[in-house]
Amino acid sequence: MERPNLINTHQNKLHHLAQFPAAFGASFLPAREDHSQTTMEWSIAKSSLISQTYQDVHLELEYPGLMFHLVHKDKKHSYDPLGATLSDLDHWIRETLSEVGIDPSPFSRDMGFTLSTPVDVFISLDNDDEKILLQLTEERNIAQKALSTLSEESEMTCSEIRVWPHHFDTAMLMYPEAKNKHKGISLGYSPANAVSNTPYYYASAWSDKEIDHSALPELKHGYWHLNKWKGALIPVNQALDLRVIIAFYEDVVPTLKNRL
Repeated sequence: MERPNLINTHQNKLHHLAQFPAAFGASFLPAREDHSQTTMEWSIAKSSLISQTYQDVHLELEYPGLMFHLVHKDKKHSYDPLGATLSDLDHWIRETLSEVGIDPSPFSRDMGFTLSTPVDVFISLDNDDEKILLQLTEERNIAQKALSTLSEESEMTCSEIRVWPHHFDTAMLMYPEAKNKHKGISLGYSPANAVSNTPYYYASAWSDKEIDHSALPELKHGYWHLNKWKGALIPVNQALDLRVIIAFYEDVVPTLKNRL
C-alpha cells in the first residue's frame, strides 16, 4: 500500500479507537448543547488523546506506542490494543472501571452518530507503521502549538482547542465579537476527507449572513477551496512545519474576519 493511503488507513484506525475516550465523556458527564462532553484534549507531552475526567478517572490513547491507559488519580492501568477487537477494548474498559470503583453500566459507545469509514484495527506494527504513527503525532502537535499561539496572540475571543470525535479534527473557534456566537472563524487540522485526500490544516468562516468569498487574495502558503466547503487549507504534504502553519493562519484569519 502506498504511503499516503497507509497514512489515511492508520488515521482511520485511530479514529475508531478514539471513540472510546470520547464515549467516556459522553457516558459519564452531563450532556451539553454543543455535545462538547464528547471532545478530547491532545496532549503534546504525552503524545496522546485524553478524555474528559470523571471522578478522578480519564482515558488516554497514546499514539506512538499505540497504548490505552485508564488513569485513576496517580495510578495508570494500561492495555495493548494490537490484535484486539473493539469488543475486547470495551470489555477491558468496563472491567477496569469496576476495579477503580466506578459503575461501568453507563458506559456506552453510542454517541448519536456512526463513523462513515469501515471498522479497522491494528494487528501488528512494523517500522513503517511506527513512522506513520510518529508523523500523525507530529501533525497533531503542530495543530495544537499553532492554535495555541494564535489564541495567545489574538485579540479575538477563542474557544478551547479540542478534538471532536465525529470528524476527528483538532479545532478552535475565534469570535470577532465576544458575545456574538453567530459569526466567527473555525481553525484546525483535519484527517483526509472529501475536501483533501491527505490530512490538512484549515480555516473557514461562518456567519448568519452570506459571506463574500470573491476576489480573495493569493496566499503565500496553502490555497483557497471554494467548492461545497469554502475556506483555506494547506495539506500536510505541502508543509509540515510549525512556522509555516502559523504563518498560514496569520495570513488567512484577517481576510476572513474582514468578510464577516
